[in-house]
Amino acid sequence: MAKKNFRIGLDIGGTKILAGAVNAAGRLVASAKARTVIDEGERYFFNTVTELVRHVMDEAEISAGDIAGIGAGCPGVINADDNIVVHSPNIPFLDGYPLGRRLEKEFGVKAAVENDVNMGLYGEYCFGAAKGRRYVAGFFLGTGIGGALILDGKLYRGFSGAAGEFGHICLECNGPACGCGNRGCLEALVARLAVSGEAAVLAARGKAPALLAKAGTDLRAMKSGVLAKAVQADAEVRELVKFKARQLGLAMGTVVNIIDPEMIVLGGGMIEALGDVILPEAVKGMKAHALSVLAKNVQVVPAKLGDLATVMSAARMAEDRK
Repeated sequence: MAKKNFRIGLDIGGTKILAGAVNAAGRLVASAKARTVIDEGERYFFNTVTELVRHVMDEAEISAGDIAGIGAGCPGVINADDNIVVHSPNIPFLDGYPLGRRLEKEFGVKAAVENDVNMGLYGEYCFGAAKGRRYVAGFFLGTGIGGALILDGKLYRGFSGAAGEFGHICLECNGPACGCGNRGCLEALVARLAVSGEAAVLAARGKAPALLAKAGTDLRAMKSGVLAKAVQADAEVRELVKFKARQLGLAMGTVVNIIDPEMIVLGGGMIEALGDVILPEAVKGMKAHALSVLAKNVQVVPAKLGDLATVMSAARMAEDRK
């Protein structure tokens, strides 16, 4: 077997950690996942990461000598040059954490650490919906809203490493409170929790009977898949999602006016479940608020890679940075 013919990718999130082994052809040959346990602290976390890496190595029947590098996507602000997690809001003990150095010491290979949303868009650029494009903006909708930028064929990180925080574009100065401390951010209006909150009100008022029967008014039960079923059965929920999509389009229009992209990629759990409703309405919103001379050239597409985007991208970045 050829040496250095594989890369390992890690998708580190606040609720789960996903690891994968990718071969030279860019194909995922093994994967494993585990729950992220915050309460047990850093040592338990890193042991979980290393056990997952070793598990996929065993499944793929490879050793450290077969690996060209390990890449890791992690939420928060990342110093990609030094492979340090500067700040991770969902995993507090990772603040200032030298994740890249720890991985290099543990496995004896080069490591690359990057923001998870940046990794997601980079994966779409390398393997998915944005392949061959050079100016791309990515909006990833889930519990929150993340963003990322590819400019002139390269990830754009900005001065602090946190460029592309599209979820915190202000749409309503006196709007609902956002987790960032401001009010009226895109995330506070359009992320899944925001949509679920307003959908729960509809259910409580008897305007969304199918949703009420499925989830009651419990926000925790209103996952993207539940909302997708409610959109098909409850007209009021469908109109709510369409309105939220047009608000997303307003933010997209702002980004179009600033960076003049050729493509916008929409990804995340909300898009996977509700993309057929969200995409056309988001395009309407974008065209209504962006300069027409710019908006007419922008292609808006759904992400293709789904849950594997960060793992695939992390593995590729481990090779690209060697």
